[in-house]
Amino acid sequence: MKTIDRATLEWYETNADLYADRVSRSSPDEDLMAFIDALPATEDPVLDWGCGPGNTAAILASFSIAVAATDISPAMARLASSLGIDVRIEAFDDLPRSPIYRGIWANFSLIHAPRAALPGLIARAAEALVAGGVLHLGLDISVDGTGPVQSPEFRLASGRLVGLVGRDEADRMVRMAGLSPIRLREGDVTSPDGHSVRFLIHQSRKPRHPGRTGGKRPRIC
Repeated sequence: MKTIDRATLEWYETNADLYADRVSRSSPDEDLMAFIDALPATEDPVLDWGCGPGNTAAILASFSIAVAATDISPAMARLASSLGIDVRIEAFDDLPRSPIYRGIWANFSLIHAPRAALPGLIARAAEALVAGGVLHLGLDISVDGTGPVQSPEFRLASGRLVGLVGRDEADRMVRMAGLSPIRLREGDVTSPDGHSVRFLIHQSRKPRHPGRTGGKRPRIC
């Protein structure tokens, strides 16, 4: 299954500069800092998976972290390249299955994949992590009061598709992929096109030793 929604891609192609202006920042927020602090001490790169305008990848690089980046939007890739980020233009399901990365940052990027594809993409990300590697997911729980019970997918007024996932469901997906949750946070935000969004930040770790899962309860912020 190619995880490309054409209407969503067209929106980002048309509104890349506007989107970059609204989401870019000059320093790491608490979620990115927690992700950086949780990374294993190896020389392996970190993947910004669905990097958008490349701001987060650039911040990671400023911490002397080797960064790889992918995005399906050529317009977004051009913006990221202008920050010195080398971007591969590819779909989520082109991610290699071999353990390459010590961290994968997927911050509100996988929400645009077909909802049915999400468990498989999380499993693919788990395979791409080295032992002890960390997966960061930014997910939407509800949009304008509509949650995953009412509809697993929501089409925004702009035409962008978002998948909706509850906290327990996100936990199940990462655990089925062999990862252990380490940090969770929920919050509320207004989307670039004016929707009220309840979101979930979910960070999990690949076991450092094969066959081990579980461990400490995740920290809930």
